[in-house]
Amino acid sequence: MNPGPISPTPSPPIGQGSDGAMARKGDAAPDADHRLRRVAQQVAALIRQPVSPRAYRRFTFAALLLLGIIVLTGAAVRLTGSGLGCEDWPRCSDTEVIGELSGAKGIEQANRLFTGAVSVAVIAAVLGALRRRPYRRNLTLWAWSLVAGVVAQIVWGGVTVLTDLNPAVVIGHFLISMVLVWSATVLHVRAGSLDDAGGPMPKPVGAFPRVTAATWAAGGALLAVLVTGPIATGTGPHAGDANAPRFGFNISSVVRVHSATAWLLVGAVVWLAFEAARSKDGPTIFRTQVIVLLTLAQGAVGYTQYALGVPPVLVAAHIVGVTLLVVAITRTALLTPGPAFHAPEAT
Repeated sequence: MNPGPISPTPSPPIGQGSDGAMARKGDAAPDADHRLRRVAQQVAALIRQPVSPRAYRRFTFAALLLLGIIVLTGAAVRLTGSGLGCEDWPRCSDTEVIGELSGAKGIEQANRLFTGAVSVAVIAAVLGALRRRPYRRNLTLWAWSLVAGVVAQIVWGGVTVLTDLNPAVVIGHFLISMVLVWSATVLHVRAGSLDDAGGPMPKPVGAFPRVTAATWAAGGALLAVLVTGPIATGTGPHAGDANAPRFGFNISSVVRVHSATAWLLVGAVVWLAFEAARSKDGPTIFRTQVIVLLTLAQGAVGYTQYALGVPPVLVAAHIVGVTLLVVAITRTALLTPGPAFHAPEAT
């Protein structure tokens, strides 16, 4: 039987087969470029969008939250002895840009990488301030202070590694972090005021001047605690690395000095609580109660960690507590009603 004409085998379309695979690879680069251009255009359009005051408070809260978290991740580096997991900066070592992501190297590099997230948050705070409507110059200046602080923190962190965790340099790194938390708190509180004329918030004086005075006294005592605490840490066992240098002070004497500054803070907080109660202002009383509770918790954790030989978990809790105290006292100082006080917006 005649099977009929045999159909010719179809040729592969142009761009298929082995030659087609090469063609597809050649097309991949333009496609990727096109996608990147679209993403860039979308980001540019997003940046040009106006930002409402309520939305901008979310920007500032994110910056404050991440700046607080990186204090804890930095403490984790020190408390796990991972401070020299990467012995070089900005590279991990002479031979590695990024070392293996485990052990001390992994902990140190995770902290460095988290700095990238913090950087994004503070840059977003600046861009948000520029696009906020109505625009307020003071918010932009405070947002830029966060960028300057993060840059200083990054550079100082490099110096800390290159000096093999010199305790004096480590203290400087911690204090920069505390200044950043303070600055981010100021930005977040000011972003919540209804002063959209462009000027600063009213100074927290007038209606409750004694509350204001007591708050500033508590802030001064807290500053002393922030200095003496890291000195005690730099004298004790948690230097960040087994071979890191330490202060040559007597640990008992240093702890007594730190304890004295802590009791000074307690005295200022008691005064603040008394004046807040006299003010009969509900929000002021509530903010003061938060400070009282944080101070009591700090004292309990501090004495417990000393009695138990400063276990890392309690030291980390102590650092979290003092960070929250910076936020709480700063908020109270800024939000104490003055004669022309503007209430914060709802969050």
